[in-house]
Amino acid sequence: MKLNGLGNRTYNIVFHTHTVSGIVISVALYIIFFAGAFTLFRDEFYQWENPSARIPMAKSMDYDGVIHQIKQLHPNFEESKRIRIILPTEEKPLLSILGTLAKPKGQSEFVGFLYNPVTRQLQSTDSPPTTVGETLFRLHYLDQVPYVGRWIAGLVALFFLFASVTGVLIHWRNILTKFYGFSLKGSRKQLWTNAHTVFGLIGLPFQLMYAITGAFYLLLILILVPAVMILYGGDQQKIYGLIRPNETVQLAEKAPVTKGNPSIATIVDKLATDYPDYTATVLEIRNLNRTDALASARLADQTSFTGDGLVAVYMKDGRKAVEVLPGRKTYVQSVVDGIARLHFARFGGLLLKGIYFLLALFTCFVIISGVLLWKEARNKKNYTDQQKRFHHRVTMIYLAICLSLFPAVPLLFIAELAVPGQPESHAMQVNAMFFLSWLALALVGLGLKTEARQTRLFLLLGGVFSVLVPVANGLRTGDWLWRSLSEGKPYIFGTDVSCS
Repeated sequence: MKLNGLGNRTYNIVFHTHTVSGIVISVALYIIFFAGAFTLFRDEFYQWENPSARIPMAKSMDYDGVIHQIKQLHPNFEESKRIRIILPTEEKPLLSILGTLAKPKGQSEFVGFLYNPVTRQLQSTDSPPTTVGETLFRLHYLDQVPYVGRWIAGLVALFFLFASVTGVLIHWRNILTKFYGFSLKGSRKQLWTNAHTVFGLIGLPFQLMYAITGAFYLLLILILVPAVMILYGGDQQKIYGLIRPNETVQLAEKAPVTKGNPSIATIVDKLATDYPDYTATVLEIRNLNRTDALASARLADQTSFTGDGLVAVYMKDGRKAVEVLPGRKTYVQSVVDGIARLHFARFGGLLLKGIYFLLALFTCFVIISGVLLWKEARNKKNYTDQQKRFHHRVTMIYLAICLSLFPAVPLLFIAELAVPGQPESHAMQVNAMFFLSWLALALVGLGLKTEARQTRLFLLLGGVFSVLVPVANGLRTGDWLWRSLSEGKPYIFGTDVSCS
């Protein structure tokens, strides 16, 4: 019997399935966690990548005037359809408005706009003006892989859960002994074994949480389809209404047009008065300028785990149609909102995001140490030279893809501000530079003979490129470190310091 309580046959099965599942998903899993670590702060570096957004947050805004301006530019903008307004925040002070344009034959085209309250400029977001946050966010769930990227990411999360559980089963009896007995001495295999176990133990709750919540989000359709078909007779709106009850409020498509409704700003101010402990982050309006116009607001408390809420009011008289606040949520609403806040660290502020960031990097180290452990465990006499060369090549390929992402990310930041071009082509050019530089760096890494040389090269290049990030910002915008600090631009200063 093994010390961990598993029989020899069971132990061997669990051990080999853990090894195989881990090595198969290691590259994709590393990319997901490394990109996800930066994605945690995409709101915080929004102003860094958008120089036009380096403005103070407007205390009041004429939302109706902005919609009227959109209507002047696009007479076919559909005011009576759903209008989504993402309200300005300290991190993202630009106003975002999403809606639809009427097209021939009863069709509609989705369209979005960014409004700068200082310059009063309105910009279409059909072609994103910037891309750092968007690129890393999409890379986090492999969305750049056409058609199957999200499915791959979901399956990787599922296999990661399996690998985490089997890892605990393998080590659970002596995991504390290995943790306290960690040493840099001994053979390479022993070093990587101890490092893999120790850092895996430190981040285990975090890793299990991300495996479960990631699989939930990306494979949700596999849960919803059977539920819709069996429990709700194929009616999608019923299950959707459990999560967002404001969608079940019926409005008349041809309700009379009126000019007597209060302004959107009045509705926002009323919400701030009625719910002083919450902040309205998103506003959705249906049937604007009609007698049954409905405004639905997503309320949030960023310091509380249960801080999400949803309120829907009729604009005409302020009567509440839906009110879902913490303590009054259904089980489904609590679970869905809780998973979202847990996965994206939407509670606890910057301190929690910092902890998430460190644990994500710990997980990246666990993945790399697992790959090296896999290679060293096969560096034995019972393997032929040909097999050893194969294991070495696989390890070099894995490390080249993973570790080259470190210098490629600061290059993405640099390219964001360094690459000129029109808004409709800027994001595409920056993305091209990012992925081509990542590919070039990986190919350079493959040309090296040892893992140590790869690691030294990518750490050196990553360090050099990271130092150049605040330099690119200073040259492009004039917001050097000392200036952004003295002028009270914490998100610019924080991004420069953290990247360098």
